[in-house]
Amino acid sequence: MMKYLIIGNSAAGINAADAIRMNDNKGNIKIISREKFRAYGRPLISYYLSGKVSPENMYYRSENYFKSKNIEVLLNVEAENIDLKNKEVATIGGGKIAYDKLLIATGSGPFIPHIKGLDMCKQENVFTFLTYEDAIKLKKKITKKSKVIVAGAGFIGLKAAEGLFGQVGSITVVDLADRVMASILDKQSADIVQTHMEQNNINFKLKTSVCEIYGKNNVSTVALSNNEILDCDILVIAVGVRPNIDIANTINLKTKDGIIVNEYMQTSKRDVYAAGDCVESLDLFSGDSKVFALWSSASNQGEVAGFNMASVEMKAPMVFAVNAISFFGLQLISAGVVNASTSNNIVLDLVKSELCRLNILNDNLVGFVLINCEQRAGIYTALISDRVKLSELDYDITSRDVGFSVYSKDERTKKYWEPCKR
Repeated sequence: MMKYLIIGNSAAGINAADAIRMNDNKGNIKIISREKFRAYGRPLISYYLSGKVSPENMYYRSENYFKSKNIEVLLNVEAENIDLKNKEVATIGGGKIAYDKLLIATGSGPFIPHIKGLDMCKQENVFTFLTYEDAIKLKKKITKKSKVIVAGAGFIGLKAAEGLFGQVGSITVVDLADRVMASILDKQSADIVQTHMEQNNINFKLKTSVCEIYGKNNVSTVALSNNEILDCDILVIAVGVRPNIDIANTINLKTKDGIIVNEYMQTSKRDVYAAGDCVESLDLFSGDSKVFALWSSASNQGEVAGFNMASVEMKAPMVFAVNAISFFGLQLISAGVVNASTSNNIVLDLVKSELCRLNILNDNLVGFVLINCEQRAGIYTALISDRVKLSELDYDITSRDVGFSVYSKDERTKKYWEPCKR
C-alpha cells in the first residue's frame, strides 16, 4: 500500500489529497498541518473579521469529509526535517511519519520588514493578517475607539482594512508605492479603487512608509518616512508574503525565492513534490520561474501534484496572475500584465466607478483590468491563456459586446463539446 504524506492543509494540499484518492482508492494518505484549524477558506478571513462569515462557515471541507475519503489529518503538527534515505518526516516533539511519496505544500508566510522599534514577540497590538488565527487574535483586540495603522496597500492590507471597517475608530493604510495594489493595477484603475475605499472612511498615506515604532509592550505611535507621526492602537503588518521553504532547505532542495519544480510538480529530490505558494512556477509571458501566491494556482498545482504522485501523468500549465477581489461592493478582476509600457492599453468603458482596460501586445491580449464590469472576464482570461492571435478572431475584442462568439465556429465547438466528452 502506497504511503502519501502531505505537509500543508490549504488549497494545494487538499486538492492534492483529492487527486490522489481519485486515482488510488487504497493508498494511505496523511496530511499534517501546523495550524490548529481544518482546511478553511483563507480568502474568507477578512469576512470573518467583519462578522459577515461565521466561524462554522469558514471551512471548505466538512468535518466528516476526510473520514469519508479515508484521509488522515493531523493538526498542530509541524514538520521539522525530512530524512530522504529512510523516507521519514520528523515532527517537532519527536514524532516520525513514513512516506513513499511526499508533497511539500507549506504555502507562504508574512514578510516582516525591518522597522526600528518593532518587536512582534513583545508588542501585543501588532498583527499580521494571513491566517484564520491572525484574524481571531485581531478581532479580540480591537475596540470601537482603536486607531488602526495598516502597513501595506496590497491585497492583504486592503482586505484587512475592509474587514476592520465599522469596528474601530479610524483606519489609515500606509504604502511606499504611489498607488494601491501597485503590483496588479495601473494608476488609473488604482485611483478608482482608492477613491471607493476613501468613501468608506479608509484613509491613505502613499509614497511613504512606517520607519519607526514607539512603545515597548504596546505600540503607541508610528513615525513615517515623510516625518509624520501617527497615533496607533493597532498595527497590522501587511507588506507582502514569502514562501515557506524552511523544510525544503533541510534536504537542500533546489530553491530560489521558492522551491523549484518541473511541470509535474516534482522537486530536485526523488519522490518529493511541491505545490502552492511555496513553489516557483513558469510565467506564461516571460517563461521565467516566479512565485505566484494565488489561491487558484495553488489549487491547480496541488491537483497536478496529486495525479503524478498517484502515477497518473499530468502537466501543470504555465501561470499568469488572476486576481478577483471585491472591496465594499466594488468588483475588481485583474489578470496578466497590466503595467507594461510597451503595450497598447485600451480603455473601453470609464463611467463613474466602471472600467474595462485591455492590455494588448504583439497581437495578443496579455492583461486586463475590469472594475464593476466583470461579465466578460472568462472570455478575456481564456484569450490570454490560449495565447490567441487577436487578428485571427471573428471580430475585434475592443467591441464593447465581446462574447464567446469572438472565437471561430470551429473553436466554439471545441470549447463547448470537448470538455463534455472527457
